[in-house]
Amino acid sequence: MLYTMKIELLTNDRQHELLTQVMLRFNQACNYISEIGFQTKTHRNKIKLSKECYNLVRETHELPSQMVVRAIGKVVEGYKAGSKTKLTFGETTSVVYDTRQIAFKWMNFISISTIGGRIEIPFQVAGYRLGTYDRRVTGQADLILQDGKYYLLLQVDLPEISNITTIDFKGIST
Repeated sequence: MLYTMKIELLTNDRQHELLTQVMLRFNQACNYISEIGFQTKTHRNKIKLSKECYNLVRETHELPSQMVVRAIGKVVEGYKAGSKTKLTFGETTSVVYDTRQIAFKWMNFISISTIGGRIEIPFQVAGYRLGTYDRRVTGQADLILQDGKYYLLLQVDLPEISNITTIDFKGIST
């Protein structure tokens, strides 16, 4: 059964700032990609849009390669969801990560890619929710900012638990 695991990143001030920089720059890149894709009519095709803007985004936004790939994917997914007008992304819209950009270390730290390289951040599981979110595929996670804290939403496949749709960190059903 597919669940969404919500992981709270226990950041210090420096880590929080680095994740904020990533989020801002990633969403600026998404807006730039959206503009190019909409103008060139390649906004619904990942391969064509990549050819149009990959190198420009790498140069202008100074993002790691895989982050540019994920930004292009996020823009295309947004248009495929049915938008007929040019998409814009807010400064704190989620950042999409894949298995090349995040890695779990000893079940209490996560290594995550930032603009200045990888950082290791302690984490705790904040809860599980039955089902998936935002049509995300296995192996991808969304970095979100909620009430001033960073979380990763990660799709996981767990044994089915009857009559429970949400489990908080302490394992008490809600």
